[in-house]
Amino acid sequence: MKKRSPARPWYAGRTPPAEEVLAIFDNAGEPEVLYNQADPDSIEGDFASLMKSVYGKMDSLKRSPQDFRTWTDEDGYATFYEALLDYAPAEIKGRVGILQQLGTFKFRGNAGPDEKKKLISAVFDPQQEGEDPRIITSSRARRLSQIWGPPTDSLLDFILARAAQAGRVLSDRLNPTNPEPFRLIGHPFKNVRSTELQPIANARVIAFERDGDIHIVPVVRKSCDQWDADAAAVGGVEQVSLIETLLLHEIVELVMHEQHPELPPLCCHIVATTFERYLKADLLTVAVEDFFFSWPAMSEDEEAERLEEQLQQEMREAEAMFAEEEAPEDLDDDISDLPMDDAPPPKKKKKKSKKKVASGKVQPGGKTASGKAVVAGTKKKLVKKKKE
Repeated sequence: MKKRSPARPWYAGRTPPAEEVLAIFDNAGEPEVLYNQADPDSIEGDFASLMKSVYGKMDSLKRSPQDFRTWTDEDGYATFYEALLDYAPAEIKGRVGILQQLGTFKFRGNAGPDEKKKLISAVFDPQQEGEDPRIITSSRARRLSQIWGPPTDSLLDFILARAAQAGRVLSDRLNPTNPEPFRLIGHPFKNVRSTELQPIANARVIAFERDGDIHIVPVVRKSCDQWDADAAAVGGVEQVSLIETLLLHEIVELVMHEQHPELPPLCCHIVATTFERYLKADLLTVAVEDFFFSWPAMSEDEEAERLEEQLQQEMREAEAMFAEEEAPEDLDDDISDLPMDDAPPPKKKKKKSKKKVASGKVQPGGKTASGKAVVAGTKKKLVKKKKE
């Protein structure tokens, strides 16, 4: 079985992710091929279109670098110097080791060991009293450029001072006719528990390259697109989006590994970060940090479990509330001694209904309204009295 090469990841923190974290990409969920350089038209989708777009933009950078941004060797060295400080070991010895792997120190022929050490230490001098903090990076980067440089015509050399040539190298690598095709592999992590994905979020890793394949968490594109609107405020190349910048970072790592397979991943990462910051400064890191505020989301199973637990909790609370409202078993004993009224309730009187008598039509043998009997011969008197 062929031994796998080390991964070259993109990560937001200072420390690269452990291999156990990257193994989650292999073991969790079903990956999907988003782009295949060997047959670019065989796969449709947003990322396939993005890769074709990146190829076209690097070809434009090769032909018209002035349309992208102003970029001098001072800008290049300052950007590289910042990336070196951000990711290389804090000790000077570790930083010097990175520089020796990526380039060569160049001292005067008669410089002795003490002078060389002094010149190297001056590159990493802390801020001096009265020194303007705004020029520290450019000042130290200038000192670095005076005693060190990358190999001539290397990708790092192009990134530092000749952006058009960097565009040429990258467009050649992205060309569909390249004899060493790569693939873009997406990891949507469908139905994977958030607890299983949390180590990825903790390591702030969102993509990596290994063995000719670039792996990515596709949903990061949403956060990148949202932050693209703020890209103009920090400078950089307007033509290239943040998600394209992420893809180009991994393309640079791929090219660096192919050209210098002996280089450790950290060296490739520093070079790729330098090109990334040429394109978008540090805005990609900001967008990815924002992405991890809400990722990973809970899986469907976790959501169902959460709802079930919430329902059970509500039922327990309801049962506890009803238990408090139930009457005690000895309630009858408690009220047996209370005084009771023995008097029977008062009876309601029935109302007498009155009978109506038709006026002028009292028959003999009947009764008047006052209850007197009417005898024969009195009819006229009654009538006469009524008239009166």
